[in-house]
Amino acid sequence: MAPEYKIAAAVLIGGRSTRMGSPKEDVVIPGDGRTFLDRICDEVDSCFGEYLCKRYLSVRKGQKKTREGYTLVEDEYDDIGPMGGLISVLKKAAGDGCDAVLLLACDMICYTRSEIENICNRYTGQDILFARTDKSAIQPLASIYGVDLTERAIMQAGLGDHRLRKLADVTENVGFYDSGSSDAYRNVNTLIN
Repeated sequence: MAPEYKIAAAVLIGGRSTRMGSPKEDVVIPGDGRTFLDRICDEVDSCFGEYLCKRYLSVRKGQKKTREGYTLVEDEYDDIGPMGGLISVLKKAAGDGCDAVLLLACDMICYTRSEIENICNRYTGQDILFARTDKSAIQPLASIYGVDLTERAIMQAGLGDHRLRKLADVTENVGFYDSGSSDAYRNVNTLIN
């Protein structure tokens, strides 16, 4: 069953892997042949129109990476990490009539359509719906953020606190999606040698 809220997906790109020697979105998955970006976007694409109303690529200033069907959202902030991407995407999503954004890191190569469906079905209008594994490990780069959180996120970033987890301190409307699939959140460094 499709959720009643208009949820967009935003894939964060632009992180550089020193160990892998290239931007994370361009790393090819051994035995798969797809890049990290293609792998996560394929999962997002499989939910588009059913669970997700819009698709965004959150990019650094000047970055020109594209993917068909995705709107580029340039990060308005320099050097504050995922917080800057989130704020920029929330602003765009609000302007596009979305209620919330599922924020995903491009290197989540085990994340599946099933996880997207499950978290979207659990979203009931919270400012933040944190995904977590083992009922304790919060996964801020696979969580849903309501567009109403935008101004509070801007204020927090202005105070120098750029941690997504700390957004819970500026709202009481926080929920948790307890994933039954901790493998979906495995660190890519444990998967790629």
